[in-house]
Amino acid sequence: MSFEIDKNKSVEPKYFNSKDNIVSEDDFNDIQKMSKSFNSVFEKHKGKEWNDDIKTEFDLMLKKEFEPDLSQTVDALRVDNKSRKIEVIDTPKNYIEIFQKHVASLMPKVNKNTDITKKYTGSADVLNEYLKDTPLKGLGQEFINIQEKYGVNALFLMSIIHTESNYGETPAKGTKYNLAGLKRAKGGFQQPKSFEESIDNLASTLNRLYIKRGNNTPEKVHHGGYAAAEDWSKKVVKEWDNINKFIYNNKD
Repeated sequence: MSFEIDKNKSVEPKYFNSKDNIVSEDDFNDIQKMSKSFNSVFEKHKGKEWNDDIKTEFDLMLKKEFEPDLSQTVDALRVDNKSRKIEVIDTPKNYIEIFQKHVASLMPKVNKNTDITKKYTGSADVLNEYLKDTPLKGLGQEFINIQEKYGVNALFLMSIIHTESNYGETPAKGTKYNLAGLKRAKGGFQQPKSFEESIDNLASTLNRLYIKRGNNTPEKVHHGGYAAAEDWSKKVVKEWDNINKFIYNNKD
């Protein structure tokens, strides 16, 4: 949602991207789409010409859900649509804290029971940005391709690899490319010939030995035998959440 200061210095939601007079998904940003009622109202009106009645219906819907946190009078408040960063001038701190908590509450959440077969639907570019200072630089699309091949969430794969090898900084002992600590059936670590092969091996293993057996959450993978460390799933979920926050804060 785009927020601007009106003449009375109150915070109002405004449509920010109406390039034509037709109701389309591009007319709304991610925060607006987080409204619980958005999909039903949007499906009702998409493809129609904007008019006062339609605008009023969206305004009332958004006002009902968001206004309790954003109706305080402030001296100056602006949210950049791309970064969601807040610029504040002489504003009581508690008003801003309320707003920040509200925005944070809209970010995707993951936990030990999150379904790891639910696909990441974002771009490879933002994953590349996240990985740019690691040995896996440029492999964002590879994670998405492997996700499509085996049905394992790309961010979950990344989170395991972070937990096991810090994105390739410390591959399994005695290996060059083993990102996830996978072992051979006869003992010893697998010896993939590239990082891409290692990512593929990880997703294949998760699909074959865990997902197909009903172990489709971080906790179930953990206790299904993937790792012995007591805090393994906690670490994986924490990194998954870190990636989500980065993606959310770097959306176009």
